[in-house]
Amino acid sequence: MITVMRRAFIQAIAIFIFALGQICDVKARETANVDALLAEVSAHLRSTPEKSVAPLAQLQALQLTFTVAQNERYLLLYASFLGFRGRHEERIALVRSFAKQVQTPVMRARLLYEVVDGNTALGKYEDALQAMNEQILLLPLLANAHEESHVLNGAVTLLSALHAYDDALTYAERIQSLGASMGGSYAKCMGLTDKVEVNFMRGASALARSIVQDAIRACEENKNPLFVIISKTHSAIDQIDSGNYTDGLTATLPLLNEFSQLSHNSDYITQLEEAVARAYLKTGNLDRAEQYGLQAYQRAQSGKALLLQEKTSETMAAIKRAKGQLAQAISYYDINLALKKQVLDDQLHKHLAYQRVKFDTQDKANQLALLEQKNKNLNTEKALQQGKYQNLVLLLTLGLVVLSILGAWLLRTLRQKNTFRKSAQIDGLTEVCNRAHFMACARQAFDNKNSPISVVLFDMDFFKKINDTYGHATGDWVLKSVCNTVRHILHKGAIFGRLGGEEFALCLPAFSEEASRAVAERCRAAIAATDTRHSGFSFQMTASFGIASRAVHGEMSFEEALAASDNALYGSKNGGRNRVTVYQSAQEQATALA
Repeated sequence: MITVMRRAFIQAIAIFIFALGQICDVKARETANVDALLAEVSAHLRSTPEKSVAPLAQLQALQLTFTVAQNERYLLLYASFLGFRGRHEERIALVRSFAKQVQTPVMRARLLYEVVDGNTALGKYEDALQAMNEQILLLPLLANAHEESHVLNGAVTLLSALHAYDDALTYAERIQSLGASMGGSYAKCMGLTDKVEVNFMRGASALARSIVQDAIRACEENKNPLFVIISKTHSAIDQIDSGNYTDGLTATLPLLNEFSQLSHNSDYITQLEEAVARAYLKTGNLDRAEQYGLQAYQRAQSGKALLLQEKTSETMAAIKRAKGQLAQAISYYDINLALKKQVLDDQLHKHLAYQRVKFDTQDKANQLALLEQKNKNLNTEKALQQGKYQNLVLLLTLGLVVLSILGAWLLRTLRQKNTFRKSAQIDGLTEVCNRAHFMACARQAFDNKNSPISVVLFDMDFFKKINDTYGHATGDWVLKSVCNTVRHILHKGAIFGRLGGEEFALCLPAFSEEASRAVAERCRAAIAATDTRHSGFSFQMTASFGIASRAVHGEMSFEEALAASDNALYGSKNGGRNRVTVYQSAQEQATALA
């Protein structure tokens, strides 16, 4: 009986071991299948993102069988896929839902890349910059060129969107150098592609053209068709921008088909279609121009890409005008003007976000350096004063007294300095910049040739008559009232100064001629609408304006712009006052007369 029970027990053990082996074998096969699918998705996302849909669906069905590492990798790949689809809110929410559980530097860097790219697409530039800085701090902990280049590429993309092209090129150079120093063909391909794109974006077309073929060869060697097409796209659009419409169309049309197969939601398709529309417009094929222009406009609207919306609406307006459909052309021009204002506001928002985060980062670095220095000093003092506790107490007490005295003296000095600086830069009556400070700030603003800039001069009409009739106190009231009125109209970044007497000047960085004229008209209307009864008298108060503008990469200096706006101001005076006049050169006047 005992022998029979023992035999049955042994058989049960054998069956359990066999079943356990079968389960382990199935589990091993499932793990291998999951790893293969994850590798397939990763390869597709680097080259042909749209092909990743099917393997991602298979992975979703197997998610309950994932290991922790497989689950992290799957969620990261899915977040990247959401980015290619433009679903950035979902992308960031997905990353945040499991980011705190991740400890490895490589995975944290990859997750931060998704946060950087997603926030950039959503216009949340400060969040993107902060995530980028976290990524950069992880670089020393990453072990290979592929991971480092991925982090640096995120920085390039973000900084390019913020127009910080010099910083973007610095990171692109670092990516390319990774390819040379660590044998990474992917890093070399990515670095060269980034340099091509950034140089075209910042207007250095000749430099970009010189490295396009190197970028294409590097990416073909790396078998990365997506990056190959990106470089070819920039080169083809550059041909059209340069007036080589026939060759541009020959190069561009096949790229549209290739892009639609790799990533049909890409903004590059919109850029290609808009360029094709302009080429057909210039060569007189208006029907084809309208076909591609409308496709680009609708795609830009769907993708909510502000710069592309502004560009495609301008192209559609030009096409409709060429076809004689003036009502539709005007409608597109109205849309374009509204979008231009949004683009200007967005550029200002980007600039402020970049400067704010850059300042915060530098401030934290300074604080860290200061803390490190203090720690060194404390350690030195501790080593010198060991065993002499009473002397240390005395020294610390004396030190605190000295620091208190120095702090009080420093605070007083800083207050005096701020007072002197303000009195040296601010007009005492109107509290705007005085002439010298305005001139200095405006000259500095004119040094940046990467954006348009305008100078607006205006002075009060018949101001001497107001002074003579109602007294100088009323004249002072007029000057202060005008400054308060104009100050409430100006955007942040505008420079406002009093040049002397009743003459004032505005310097408007990043403002085109049209935008600055709109600002001047608002100021003129607001001044004319001022209720002068608050001064104790009732009288009419108006001002005349003159504007001179310099386009992007223009050669006009500040002094030339000031003289031109002064010329335009005299035109307003001679034309009857209470008006805005935009400066026209002799050539422009001759063209207008013709």
